[in-house]
Amino acid sequence: MPNGRLVCRFLSTVGWVVLLAAAAFEGGGAGADSGGLAALVPVVPVAPVVPVVPVVPVVPADPAPSAAATKATSRVVAGSITSARTGATYPLDIYLPASYDGGSVAAYPVIYAMDGDAVFNAPGTRFENFERILEKRHAQAILVGIGGTARREQDYLLPGARAYHDFLTQELVPFIEARYRADAHKRMLTGLSWSGSMTGLALFMEAASGTLTFSHFLAFEASFDSQEAENNALEQRMFDAWGRNKPLPATLVLTRCDSPRDCNFGNVNDMYKRLRSRGYPQFVMTETTYIQTHPGTDVASFADVAARLFP
Repeated sequence: MPNGRLVCRFLSTVGWVVLLAAAAFEGGGAGADSGGLAALVPVVPVAPVVPVVPVVPVVPADPAPSAAATKATSRVVAGSITSARTGATYPLDIYLPASYDGGSVAAYPVIYAMDGDAVFNAPGTRFENFERILEKRHAQAILVGIGGTARREQDYLLPGARAYHDFLTQELVPFIEARYRADAHKRMLTGLSWSGSMTGLALFMEAASGTLTFSHFLAFEASFDSQEAENNALEQRMFDAWGRNKPLPATLVLTRCDSPRDCNFGNVNDMYKRLRSRGYPQFVMTETTYIQTHPGTDVASFADVAARLFP
């Protein structure tokens, strides 16, 4: 029977254990110092049991983020600046391209856009329209929208234009360049209509003083006829300071729309011809006419300029 065989095997095993134990006892003697069974078994140092730890491959604590997760985006910083020159506070919108926060350490050209908060081409402001153009082109440039449209007549026409120009060159430009990686060799000033003529005034005043703050002057549909005598007098001072022998390292972009009645068609061309006749060395000047309205010329002009400056 199965149970009987199991019992036999158990007894047989127990018997062998008893016999071995007895033999060991007899062979060791019964001396008082024998220590019994324990004396017959040599003491072998036992090494501490060290758990076997499996080798785990080295894996970063956090997986490397994907390119999509770390991709920088453009951003707009809103702020303001109070001018000691004009006594006014001007809202500022500052567009930074995606590359600015994407690991680049480069200095960026800066475009200073007067009338930044004006809605010339709805629904966006002048700043917002220009921002979209730069964003679409992935242009590597900073855009500064200068508000204060309500002060256009006071700031863009003489005599107030002098204080406003001091604000631009002595306060705003240092303010921006102290906070952002701006290329001091590529400063651009742009305006439309009255702020367009202010752009021309800035060129004339800076050149007459012998020091250029801006490198590019982008005057769209400039109202040079608003103060024609004053504009021409300042341009004459520029010519007296620079003449035909001294290089004038500046770029002037003049644009106009095509209607002699509804646009600054004639006076823009008059200024273009006057400046061209001077023959300023190294002075770069262009004039472009658009089939557009007076305000519509603004967006078309900036889109073309952006394509040329930031291909």
